[in-house]
Amino acid sequence: MSQEKMTKDPSPPADENLTAETATEGIARRRRVFDETKVGLRFFLSKRLPQDSDIDDCLQVVFVKLMEKGDGVAPPALRSWLYRVASNESARLWRTKAATEKMYQKHGGVRAPVPDPTMAAMQAESAEHLKKALKELPESWQQIVSLRIYENLTFQQIADQLDIPLGTALTRMRRALERLKNDLSK
Repeated sequence: MSQEKMTKDPSPPADENLTAETATEGIARRRRVFDETKVGLRFFLSKRLPQDSDIDDCLQVVFVKLMEKGDGVAPPALRSWLYRVASNESARLWRTKAATEKMYQKHGGVRAPVPDPTMAAMQAESAEHLKKALKELPESWQQIVSLRIYENLTFQQIADQLDIPLGTALTRMRRALERLKNDLSK
């Protein structure tokens, strides 16, 4: 084994230590510049974007790009570079939204409904009340309601199937609906 390998210092050379310190200082400097500029960037973006969530998204992208590519920007130009990145990002967001809107219009303007948990709970509760009220109807009324609603039969078809006059089928349906309306309005 050579003498050179035995006496080799395990710590990295001074140049590597200097590079690591410089990189850490650069990150700290970029973060400080961003923190100092953030309020101005937010105001700048608020004039370009309608929603706070879009502004927050843009600021996050600006910060990420600053951390990734900001070390290649001269320190005096860093603030103006941040505004340019914010401007480009806000424009990209508008283009994306416009393309999405165009797609919706192209496909008939149909958007997926946003589910409302409160409305879903209310509908489920109403359905339970309706089922309970239906079970409380007389059996002959339940038959007519079931055939009309669930099997989509006409009143003449219901009358023929149950072997009752058409007027009786209509009267039973009307009475069933009146009772349901009263029971559900309580």
